[in-house]
Amino acid sequence: MKKLTASLLVLVLSSSVAVANAQQKKSDSATQTKEIEGVVVTALGIKKEKRTIGYATSQVNGDDLKKSGEANIIQGLAGKAAGIQVTGSSGTPGASSKILIRGQKSINLSSQPIIVLDGQIIDNSVNNNAGQGSNLAGVDDSNRAIDINPDDIESVSILKGGAAAALYGENARNGVIIYTSKKGRKKKGIGIDFSTAVSFDMITRLPKLQKTYAAGTNGATYIEPAQYSSDGHAITGGTNQSWGPLISSVVGLKAYDNAKNFFETGATQNYNLAFSGGGDYGNFRASFGHIDQTGIIPNTSLKKTSFGVNSEFKLTDKLKAGADVKYSNTNGLRAQKGSNTAGVMLSLLRTPTTYDLRDYQTVQGYNKNYFAAYDNPYYTVYNNPYKDETNRSIISGYLTYSYNKAFNILLRAGVDTYTTHAQQNYSYSSNGNSTADGTGQVVVDSYTQSQYNLDLIFSGLVNFTDNINLNYSFGGQIISKFGNDQYTQGSTMLEPNQFNLSNFTTFVANNTDFKQIKRGILASAELGFYDQFYLTFTGRNDWSSTLPKQNSSYFYPSVSGSWLFNKTLNLPNWVNLGKVRVAYAKTFASANPYNIVSTYVTPTYFDTFGPQLTSPYLGVGAYGLTTIAKNPNLKPERNDEFEVGLELELFKRLHLNASAYKSTNYDLLIQAPVAPSSGFQNYFTNGPTVENKGLEIELGYDILKNQNFNWSVNFNWAKNVNKVVEIQDNLNFSSEGGDFFSGNVVPAIIKGQPLGVFYGTAWERDSAGNVIIGSDGLPLVSAQSQIIGNPNPDWLGGIRNNFSYKNLSLSFLIDIRKGGDIWNGTLARLHRLGMTQASAEDRSAMYVIPGVTETGAPNTVAINNKTYYSSFLGDGSGSANEQQMEKDINWLRLRDVSLSYNFGKILSNTQTLSFIRDAQVTFSARNLFLITNYKGVDPETSIAGASSNTNGFDYFNNPGTRSYTLSFKFTF
Repeated sequence: MKKLTASLLVLVLSSSVAVANAQQKKSDSATQTKEIEGVVVTALGIKKEKRTIGYATSQVNGDDLKKSGEANIIQGLAGKAAGIQVTGSSGTPGASSKILIRGQKSINLSSQPIIVLDGQIIDNSVNNNAGQGSNLAGVDDSNRAIDINPDDIESVSILKGGAAAALYGENARNGVIIYTSKKGRKKKGIGIDFSTAVSFDMITRLPKLQKTYAAGTNGATYIEPAQYSSDGHAITGGTNQSWGPLISSVVGLKAYDNAKNFFETGATQNYNLAFSGGGDYGNFRASFGHIDQTGIIPNTSLKKTSFGVNSEFKLTDKLKAGADVKYSNTNGLRAQKGSNTAGVMLSLLRTPTTYDLRDYQTVQGYNKNYFAAYDNPYYTVYNNPYKDETNRSIISGYLTYSYNKAFNILLRAGVDTYTTHAQQNYSYSSNGNSTADGTGQVVVDSYTQSQYNLDLIFSGLVNFTDNINLNYSFGGQIISKFGNDQYTQGSTMLEPNQFNLSNFTTFVANNTDFKQIKRGILASAELGFYDQFYLTFTGRNDWSSTLPKQNSSYFYPSVSGSWLFNKTLNLPNWVNLGKVRVAYAKTFASANPYNIVSTYVTPTYFDTFGPQLTSPYLGVGAYGLTTIAKNPNLKPERNDEFEVGLELELFKRLHLNASAYKSTNYDLLIQAPVAPSSGFQNYFTNGPTVENKGLEIELGYDILKNQNFNWSVNFNWAKNVNKVVEIQDNLNFSSEGGDFFSGNVVPAIIKGQPLGVFYGTAWERDSAGNVIIGSDGLPLVSAQSQIIGNPNPDWLGGIRNNFSYKNLSLSFLIDIRKGGDIWNGTLARLHRLGMTQASAEDRSAMYVIPGVTETGAPNTVAINNKTYYSSFLGDGSGSANEQQMEKDINWLRLRDVSLSYNFGKILSNTQTLSFIRDAQVTFSARNLFLITNYKGVDPETSIAGASSNTNGFDYFNNPGTRSYTLSFKFTF
């Protein structure tokens, strides 16, 4: 595929240059082609005038995407449009980003929108097959949108509702994000764009740790660090607790700032070069991009190189063709995270401050730490690397034939294919492998996925009279997806730290194939009346290979309308636009592959800290059914959505776009529990009904507009309310993502509550709501787990200010989140271990917890400092998850700020540099400041990453970053 992609790049580029050089007409081609004002890209790449559209859309300029400073085109949308919630998993290089439009809509399937690049649906999944664990551990892997170069993006259209996206079919209910690439322009000669940037990343925030007390458990006795034998295994275990004596009272001890010593200043170099040209017979653009990023965690990095060529050709007056080839090579070097004995943050934050973690290996080169059960964070970043390499090609081409305005044909084909090779090493003496036995391990995974798209669309504009017209389209689409995963795990190393599979004695191997085919036919008809009323009908029918035959066909209808009332009513001239819109749509989503048929796997049996029993065993091979029973009667998930909206433009300065919606999702796919006697743990079935309803507002105002000074403000605000409105009796409670910590806290599905509420242990209360305190002075834990929190925010907002004065411009984006709870398991564990600053303020203090005794009398029993922080605020014996929740987390952050100076005219007016058409220098910063009431790392965090629907869990997550960037851009 790499050779094929390279050949196509050369072919398209050479053909494009030939077309550009063959222009015959000498008309003024220095001016760029002007975009039609108010035209937006909608479903299937169809361009429409915004005023005719009857559903909600948002537009993001490519320059604003680049100002974010993000390498990931998903993360770059944060705060820029109403109803869009973006969550980055961490600040490590290449970490995944999750995006939701109008809330979570599914449990078992993805709730993220479709990603479309130049008319072609592309993959944005996360594959972490070589990592350890799925929720609490492993590494921060990438979502595949990171393969796209942000510098290549011209604009972004966000289609929010079902009516906007229904023509895309599958998963359209989640919305669609359409990225349009930069194209060549009509100009004299070949234009060259070059930009370079250097960035520096720093950690944003960490929990506050104490540096006053030494390792120990009883406040008096100092416990020595772990001692190791010559073969790398522990003789004495040490401790992870810091309830020892004052450091100043023990001769020879001192405090180390391990976090300050460990984290580095990350650096990023970014280079982009593009050639473009065009004329009367076509245009082309060829681009090259390279990012080289090192992270704040030692020995972490992301390197990405991308190439792209797109071209459009006018073959005849009626026939046009276009081709687009993109290739990227992305390499990641990643660090362990979460509840993971090789996790960086777990050991870094838990280690007593009296131990210098820089002393991380023995004389023989084995792991060395204060507490033997954890890998030293330095040891794990240098000896347990997770490396991955992805080679990706996105190739598309189209032909359009325009007989006249009334009849056009579009034939478009494309392929999106990539292969990811990943390898996770666990060094000999590491505690991090799947059995934590210190004998070493290697996991090698090769994942390949290819998606093929074929569209045939007929369209046209028919004018019945001067005032009535029909804009129609109809056609068909086929999407085929194929994948293969080859996984091999080798355990029990023969020769230390030789990570060749032949150096291991025990193996687990799996080879998995999947395929999925979706066929659809579609049609759209937009009727326009007197340039005032527009009524649009769409319909699509899909056939999916992942559903049983009787349920594999489903029809998506939608209807939307808009009324330009400023043209109908006698309104003042300062009302430039007045539009009311309304839309309804029904959409569907089919099951994942092989949810309807039973499949066999190579079985592996083990507990968390014991040896594995894997087939083949003693020379005998075996296969076993998966633990989830399949269901041959599954139905597709169904979504019904209704929305209304208002758009205004006043005084040619004020712009308003407001929407209200209600979206109901039926027959959600879920893994329901089943009797163990069946031989399974769960089975796939259709179940809950979930509702999202909300309000979105986008408001823009050009405060000042004159020749030298301009100031504009853009504001967005959105509120979404999510609720499980129906669930079968036998599914009244179900875990959305599995247990997260010690079998206690789960993201739950409960009728009347939002999806993913926290369900866990809580304090016992009397009828008046008072906490009941036991005889030991600690609250009693209720025998029944309860709802203890809700991760969904109350509302989201963003404010963008743009200033320009002559050649100077300033832009900044303030991103706001109000509400939403976070389960801060990190802080709870640090309280328990005596590592928090709060736990060390007064260790002689006594506390009386507010509440009543079992007799109803006020509690008067005092508990000591250690009990208070370990078992009340912490997660020690007798604690409850309720206390570990941080409620109503708010933030206000300066998401990005940029200051630019354009000095192109200064250079072009000189004789020696007149070939420079434009030049710009920019200083920018990302996450420059953050105001929040959260006590952990950056609250924009998700330990589960973008591959999960779970939100709001913080358990030794890798931290976020702020960055400072200096960039130069030249146009020749």
